[in-house]
Amino acid sequence: MAVPTGEFRSTSITLSEPSNRTTAGNSVDATVPLDFGTINNTNGVVQTGPKVLWWRCTNLAGFSTISNMKFWLSSNSDLDGTNEYYCDITNTWTQNKTISQVSSGSPGTIPQSLPASNLTKIGGSDITGTGHTDTSQYIYLALSIGSDETIGSKGGANGNFQVSIKFDYS
Repeated sequence: MAVPTGEFRSTSITLSEPSNRTTAGNSVDATVPLDFGTINNTNGVVQTGPKVLWWRCTNLAGFSTISNMKFWLSSNSDLDGTNEYYCDITNTWTQNKTISQVSSGSPGTIPQSLPASNLTKIGGSDITGTGHTDTSQYIYLALSIGSDETIGSKGGANGNFQVSIKFDYS
C-alpha cells in the first residue's frame, strides 16, 4: 500500500473560520513557507505572529486511521538569535487570537527536533477519516524574537522556517 499524504495550509487569523479547510487559505511547504516578515532587533524582544496553519491528510491511501501525531520545528535557519517558538494545537478557530493565548496553549513551546511524545486532537482520540473536520486541527504559531536576532525577512520565497509532522497510520 502507498503511504498516506498530507499538506499544511494557512490563512490569516483576522478572517472568519475557513468554511472548508480542504481548499481554504494557501498551501504552505518548503517552496512557499509561512512568512513571518521582517524582524526588527533594535527594541529588545519582539513578538511576532500569531500565524495559523493546519495539517490535513490529503489521501489516506486505503488506510482508515491517522494517529500518534508528532509536530516539531524541523528547520529555523532563517532565525539565528535567541528565540522562543510557541504553538497551540486545537480544533477551535479563534479569530484574532493573541500571542499570549498561543504561548499558553497546547503543546506550548514548539520542540526543535522530533519529540518523544505524541500529540492527539484536543479532547483526545485518534484523528481519523478523510473529511477536513476529522483530519485537520488549527495550529497557531507565535515567535518571541530575542534582541540578538538579525534584521531581515524571516520567511517568504527564500525562507527556511519549516514545521513538520509525523504520524502513524493503520
